[in-house]
Amino acid sequence: MAKSRNEIRRILVPIDGSETSFNTAKHALSLAKEKNASITLLYVSDIPPLPLHAEHLEKYYEEVRQEADEWFKTIKNFPEGNSVDIKTKVITGAMSVVGSIVKFAEDQDMDLIVIGTRGRSKFTKLLLGSVASGVTAHAHCPVLLVR
Repeated sequence: MAKSRNEIRRILVPIDGSETSFNTAKHALSLAKEKNASITLLYVSDIPPLPLHAEHLEKYYEEVRQEADEWFKTIKNFPEGNSVDIKTKVITGAMSVVGSIVKFAEDQDMDLIVIGTRGRSKFTKLLLGSVASGVTAHAHCPVLLVR
């Protein structure tokens, strides 16, 4: 059975461990429950700030995955997530966080991206909403912004 153009079955939720991303996840989980949709929690880690040797790089990425897994566990335990199908994905070493989110959403045929307007950036005032703005500008599907 083909889905209608406005049907929401797969929701992508990029997270970064910030309070805003957890709040965003709660909104997305509530929406998923209402629409009987699945959720994919996505964390995209860009290239590390300092050049690292191969053995240090793999350790760095393992730490990134472990940190993201903790965030995923926290979100899976939210009451809003009861009975929601939740998948997780970590992308490491991305040249572009925005590009990786948009490509993943396209490749996985997501129906909606739910993203927070602010993240953990140390340059919040300079980059306020830069990821959300980029995703909104380039996504193939609707984007819901959560404050």
